[in-house]
Amino acid sequence: MDLFSELQNLMVKYHFRPSKKLSQFYCINEALLRFLVNSAKLEAKDVVLEIGPGTGFLTRRLLEKCKVVAVEPDPNMIELLTSEFEKEIASGKLTLVEDDVLEQDFKKLGVNKIVALPPYHISSGIMTKIILSHVDSAVLVFDSGFIEKVVSFEGCMNYNALTVVTNLNSKAELLEKVESESFFPKPNCVSGVLKLEFDRKNNSKEFLAFLKELFRHKNKDLSRALKQAAPFLEKELSWKKELTKKFNEMDLSNNKVYALSPEELLEVFEELNE
Repeated sequence: MDLFSELQNLMVKYHFRPSKKLSQFYCINEALLRFLVNSAKLEAKDVVLEIGPGTGFLTRRLLEKCKVVAVEPDPNMIELLTSEFEKEIASGKLTLVEDDVLEQDFKKLGVNKIVALPPYHISSGIMTKIILSHVDSAVLVFDSGFIEKVVSFEGCMNYNALTVVTNLNSKAELLEKVESESFFPKPNCVSGVLKLEFDRKNNSKEFLAFLKELFRHKNKDLSRALKQAAPFLEKELSWKKELTKKFNEMDLSNNKVYALSPEELLEVFEELNE
């Protein structure tokens, strides 16, 4: 049975329909699911986090490789998954968590990798949480426009704080684009597969807060941007007022914020935070 027919049967059996509010687009492309699993290079010892398992089509493939922790906020989908994966849950191979994934502590969940087709409306929140976590790698499907921001680089229009912290702490790669026909219902965008392999240099909340504030002034010279960010840095990060004296003396003070590489921005942060 193809996945679209299986989805229709499940919708009838469990009396549900995709929720626009929850950005529910169910993958009906078997080849895409296999591609995600293969790209993650899973081993039996891995414990994978799946964000928004929905009908469990991807869950089923992941379970062929390793243990899975699936976080799902929709009680209708929890009912479906509990019934369809009764044996896997009983054996401990699958753990279901009914909650918003943004409220979860990934370390407490015991996961080391992530493979998922998460809801697009919380893409930034999910990416931020993943970057700030401890996981080794992630393979995720997002709106391709969002991925293009993530894999951007200095000087580009869509270069931002999330871009910096992602590329500083991981190898981020757009593996391939995915047409809307791979989902039901069809999203109003072209999707993409993003792979992240982590090698963290600084993924602290403080560094991310610094970047977000600095990029509010991304078109200004670094020295001017830092001066305008100074009240935030002093209040929210408890940086001393004397730091403002350093702004004009920094080697990169005349460079535009958007033109600074992730490594250069980390250097600025560390110099000011000494």
